[in-house]
Amino acid sequence: MKKVIIDTDCGVDDAVAILMAIRNGLDVKGITTLSGNTNVDQVTENVLRVLHFAGRDDIPVFKGASRPLISDLIEGAPVHGRNGLGDVELPPANRTCSDVSAPEAIYGIAKENPGITLITIGPLTNVAMAINLHPELKNLLGEIVSMGGALYKGNVTRFAEFNFYFDPEAAQFVFDSDIPLTVIPWDPILENVILEEELKRIIPEDSKIGKLILDMEKTSIGFMEGFYGVRQSVFPDPFAVSYVINPEVAKSVITGNMRMELNYNVMRGASVLAEGERMKIVTAFNFDVFKNILVKTVSKK
Repeated sequence: MKKVIIDTDCGVDDAVAILMAIRNGLDVKGITTLSGNTNVDQVTENVLRVLHFAGRDDIPVFKGASRPLISDLIEGAPVHGRNGLGDVELPPANRTCSDVSAPEAIYGIAKENPGITLITIGPLTNVAMAINLHPELKNLLGEIVSMGGALYKGNVTRFAEFNFYFDPEAAQFVFDSDIPLTVIPWDPILENVILEEELKRIIPEDSKIGKLILDMEKTSIGFMEGFYGVRQSVFPDPFAVSYVINPEVAKSVITGNMRMELNYNVMRGASVLAEGERMKIVTAFNFDVFKNILVKTVSKK
């Protein structure tokens, strides 16, 4: 069973990704939170409630960064609703997060589980802070799998994807570490949307988890309709988790490098392809493999 840490700014697709991880055999040693899709306090509450709903109160939760390293705090997209979970109100958990901060938790868990995989499905602030505080993380983490960046077209600006745009200095700091890194960019994910009718067909409403996903996705689908003119769902963060569950989700992977645009111009926050062999970058997905993992996530009672 693969051991993982999940670092998240828990919005709708993050919640789906967390459910995917815990219902497809990943050994989640901890979940760390930070601001992004919504503020860190709401994110932390969302994670606690999602885990409680799924019967996994045993997974520890650690609160982290409330803002980017340098940039001004920006608001997440309305795609996630007012509370980050598509305005779905889950029952409160009967516990709170740990007193240990997220950066310290990443280091502590990695020290206890050398070779563990860190899945980042939000900005990279916590990870940059952890590496800065504990440079020996490069010898403890087996790999970072990060959903972020865009090869050609962003989702928050013409050039930039939200997770890396939110804290581009943190993203560059992680790029500059020696930790093995796989990047799951936005634009190849956008080529694999699920129309609302198909989503309802493959996710049963009589499944507890299935109904939750369908309810959360309503807000996202409405946003996508307004933005793209089609009622559809896109699952960026679940693609990152599904890659860890089954690397065959990636149809095409290149070895390359990215550099973050850090100047204060229209390109700020863009991830620019660069010379080098620093990281693996997924450029195409096997959509059928992904959908099979999604179906498995909701089919268990």
